[in-house]
Order: sequence, then C-alpha cells, then structure tokens
Amino acid sequence: MKSNQVMNILFWHKKSKAGKDGYATVICRITIDGMEKEFSTSKKVDTDHWDLVTKRASGGRDHKAVNLTLSDVESDLETHFKVLRMSHGFVTPQMVRNA
Repeated sequence: MKSNQVMNILFWHKKSKAGKDGYATVICRITIDGMEKEFSTSKKVDTDHWDLVTKRASGGRDHKAVNLTLSDVESDLETHFKVLRMSHGFVTPQMVRNA
C-alpha cells in the first residue's frame, strides 16, 4: 500500500527559556499530516547566533558541531519515516520519534 503522507521537520530554539548565558535549547518538531511531536535535541545555541531563515546556528562557538548534529537528526528522522511508511503504511510523529 502506497502512503501519501508527508513529514516536515522544523528546528527552533526556546528563546524564552534561555539561560543567563544567552543559550537556549534547540527543539525539533516533527509534523505529519497535521499531527505534531516535539522533542529536545539537547543542543544549545546562543540566541543571537540563530538564523531564523535557515533554522540553523550561524557563527558563535560550536556552531558547526550544532549544525552537524541537527543535520544528522534530520537525516535519521527521514530514514526512519521512510522505513516506517513502507512497513506500516500509516505513520505518526510519535512512531518516528521513538524509532
């Protein structure tokens, strides 16, 4: 059975929860057909060095490591989504996150 589901991945940071040092945790949101699931990537980024257009860290210390981790997370989620879609047909964001 072929599935027409589409998954979107969004990274953002909780600027409102930034610490005294100005660093905020990067959150990942998985959306599949209007259903959402959010989880922490456990990476922190300086709120002044977050690019709102590309949804990645720009400049600052360790920005390359943070961006590499975010790319790895995105790639893993896409792979798990494809595998789950082939085996189950219908996939929820929770299933992708747990995988």
